[in-house]
Amino acid sequence: MNKTAISLILGATLAAALSACDSKTSANDKNFGIAVNQYFAKKGDMCLDPVTWPVDVYEADLRQQKLYPDGPAGQMAALEAAGLAKGEDMELPVTFVDGKPGGPKVKVRRYVMTDAAKPYLRADAGRKPRLCWGHKSLDKVIRWADPAKAGDHEESAVIYTYTLSNVAGWARKPQVKEAFPILGRTVDGEHTQKEKLYVKLTPQGWEGIGLND
Repeated sequence: MNKTAISLILGATLAAALSACDSKTSANDKNFGIAVNQYFAKKGDMCLDPVTWPVDVYEADLRQQKLYPDGPAGQMAALEAAGLAKGEDMELPVTFVDGKPGGPKVKVRRYVMTDAAKPYLRADAGRKPRLCWGHKSLDKVIRWADPAKAGDHEESAVIYTYTLSNVAGWARKPQVKEAFPILGRTVDGEHTQKEKLYVKLTPQGWEGIGLND
């Protein structure tokens, strides 16, 4: 075999290897990064737990607000201070088990959502709207598990770091961070967050499990 033939064979082999590495079905940083970004595009919003408005905070909770700043009274007070809720003191009749009102009245502080909160509302299909305060953005893929067969497809687990984008100003307020500890920890540690996403191999490439749920 002459040198020209050897060169052609080596060139074809190298091209095939490079093509395999660039395949959308390959397990590599690029493809897993695409899967994470795709997942974030659809499910990357950072939100508070859904709330059924109006919210009635009873005297017992109001008395314990300083002791439990992340309780109902503290959370509503934080949202009110941020301009997202408005509270009003009122008296409501006690409701019996059968749903009928009667008996003595109880004092509550009733909170309603303000117009300022509406731009932050996000509603997933079949779920109550939530107040969302930021969005996840992929920082980098750190590592992944070797793909393994799971039924009729392959799966892997991707470990990555993310940063936060479009963080609402009210989410950085100390009172809000104290009232919503998960939000507070996430905002304060936004440059070092690590997460895991389980992915599966499809004909179109790697895809986050649960992406279309």
